[in-house]
Amino acid sequence: MESARQQKRPVRLLLAPYDSGIAETRMGAGPLAIAPFAERRLRESGVAPSVHRLDPASTWRPEVETAFELQRLIAGEAHRAFERGEFPLLLSGNCNATLGMLAGAAPSGQRRIGLIWLDGHADFNTPETTSTGFLDGQGLAMIVGRCWSQATKRVPGFSPLPEDDVVLVGARDMGALEERALNASKIIQVPPPSARQTQDLAAIISDLVQRVDAVHLHIDLDVHDPQRVAPANSYAAPDGLLTEEVRSMVPLIRARVPISSATLAAYDSEADRGARIRTAAVDLVAELVLGSQPI
Repeated sequence: MESARQQKRPVRLLLAPYDSGIAETRMGAGPLAIAPFAERRLRESGVAPSVHRLDPASTWRPEVETAFELQRLIAGEAHRAFERGEFPLLLSGNCNATLGMLAGAAPSGQRRIGLIWLDGHADFNTPETTSTGFLDGQGLAMIVGRCWSQATKRVPGFSPLPEDDVVLVGARDMGALEERALNASKIIQVPPPSARQTQDLAAIISDLVQRVDAVHLHIDLDVHDPQRVAPANSYAAPDGLLTEEVRSMVPLIRARVPISSATLAAYDSEADRGARIRTAAVDLVAELVLGSQPI
């Protein structure tokens, strides 16, 4: 009975097919590559998701402006999903889009949302520490209020997350200044060796539950190991996690705290050998949706 009830929960599948302001190119093509397979898997399991592609209104789409407009659009769609009892799931080219999901999850501060961020990178640069200027390498720093604060204020419902409500899992590739800032922060770090120890992660999540009512689960697909699985994108770093290690984290987390929403990001099919990462992404969608609970 419980399984049947879970499978009938409505799902709002959001697609943000942009990478650095450019549509349907590189990681921006990832959401459209994953979505048909994910939708088919869900329909076969008794779930008919509503699919919503998000595009900025302007035809002139500079990277920074486009990123923040997408966050605002995502916040609105996530908020509508929560109002209607749907599970919001975002497929995005860039990781910083998760800021919009967090904004939509608790627009009036009625509940405290934590963040579990799976990624091969820390995404903790700021404009002062980045050596490349890559905006998406600043996504997690935005979320905890370390940069772009005037732009993120325009995202409806957003307020920076307390750093100790964020768990960073699987990060192994970061710059020296970025690593220094991360180590000085209150963000809870779970590097790959610790992430493989189920009891370690379970203890961290159990502690997080004392401070939050639910979590958003963010999965940058390059958390997977590029050699033993496949590269999710051109940024994938060695010594990552296996597909079963990543997938098993979903029920481990859900057994301790509700997963209110989720993001899968940063997939570039041109880098993916044998569609292994795409298959892993579809399996993650199924695990997230078919086991989700209303909160």
